[in-house]
Amino acid sequence: MLTKILGTTTNLTLSGTAQTITVTNTIQSGNPNVIKIRIATNSQPAYVTFGTTATTATGILIPSNYCEHFKLDSTSTVSVIQAGTAGLISITPVA
Repeated sequence: MLTKILGTTTNLTLSGTAQTITVTNTIQSGNPNVIKIRIATNSQPAYVTFGTTATTATGILIPSNYCEHFKLDSTSTVSVIQAGTAGLISITPVA
């Protein structure tokens, strides 16, 4: 899927402690409360949640070497925690 980048990419090194970031668009189009993001993992899987702190019990599992798109309607926070050993994850606001 082709997407236009609308903000700054946040790259995180995954750890056993949840990390939470706030995502913003540089261009608000349509509904300003809706933010679309692309999350990509490197060599390790990760658990991701939106609007709350990530845990292995409540997070969405993103496999290693994978990219997925999400639409954030009521929150702009993304929390991640490692599912394997330390790897990389990138979170990018997109159109």
